[in-house]
Amino acid sequence: MIELLEKVLISKHGLFATFVAGFGGLFSDALFGTYGFITTLIIAFIILFIGMRRENDIANLYNNEIIPIPVVISIDDNTPIKMLFKSLLSKINEEDSRFDNLMDKLEKYFNISSNMLMFKYDGDMYDNARLISFLQIIRYELNDVQNRLDNKAQFHILYLRRPAYGFALGGMFRSDGIVVYQNNDYKNRLDRVASIDSRKYKEKTNKYKKFDIIKDFKNKENKKLLIVIQISSHNVSTENISFQNVENIITIRSKGNGTIPVDKESVDSGVWIEYAQEIYNVINKIKSDFDEIKIAHSMPEAVAVIVGMALENYWNIDVYQFDNSCYKEVINLKQINYYF
Repeated sequence: MIELLEKVLISKHGLFATFVAGFGGLFSDALFGTYGFITTLIIAFIILFIGMRRENDIANLYNNEIIPIPVVISIDDNTPIKMLFKSLLSKINEEDSRFDNLMDKLEKYFNISSNMLMFKYDGDMYDNARLISFLQIIRYELNDVQNRLDNKAQFHILYLRRPAYGFALGGMFRSDGIVVYQNNDYKNRLDRVASIDSRKYKEKTNKYKKFDIIKDFKNKENKKLLIVIQISSHNVSTENISFQNVENIITIRSKGNGTIPVDKESVDSGVWIEYAQEIYNVINKIKSDFDEIKIAHSMPEAVAVIVGMALENYWNIDVYQFDNSCYKEVINLKQINYYF
């Protein structure tokens, strides 16, 4: 009760009630005598009571509900991260108006600032040690947020811009229930594309509705495999110098036109999760036949994050990123098993 009263007194209702009781009381006493002073005090107490009701409602909401926590992670992207963070906050409020002025309340009640939720990596993209340190910082900060919220946080993740890093990021979130967003550069908007509240992305399936699976095995004695994931319009070139010595290839090619629907019905039914589920199943069924697996891709960042959640970080899988006319190894997923 004392803590609630302290919050009320520093709120706008508390400050206004103090102003009314103090300055208003002096003037009303001078003009109308005792009755004016008493009336002013009653008005101040009414304002204070309204403030207490409002603060109590907010406290109950934040103490008993799952709290959406916006998280923006940027790698090699020039978009101002604070602008993206504001857009994500607006999107969360648009979907649930109870969390209006979310950051103000998080800072007020839990001492959680926006700086704890924005992460921008500007270093060498192929410095694995530095990348892993970056991921460790993210995990440390978000664990702290979870602790402050008694594990009631639901992280709303906007990640951009390199899908290869999304695989590693997803592995870091493998045990969390998260909401994933995709940045749409062409329409200048954010789309909520998946709510991860189950392990559907790892469920077994033998039917591939989203992809055509094309196998090109020239030498099965060779235990190295290239997996090409083709969703976006940019085509992965298996003839690239980076893959000159590859003899076995599986291409997971989207049956669509290079886009995944973002309408509410499609997202709520888990279409984006189904894409990740089918990719995971292809890899899971073939992994024991090869000692080394390389992944090259053309895909949205959000799908990469969900696939990373499914793959986790136990397999010997090298993820590549297209950069300056060739494909460069970003990270081996098994490498980060020791850190998360």
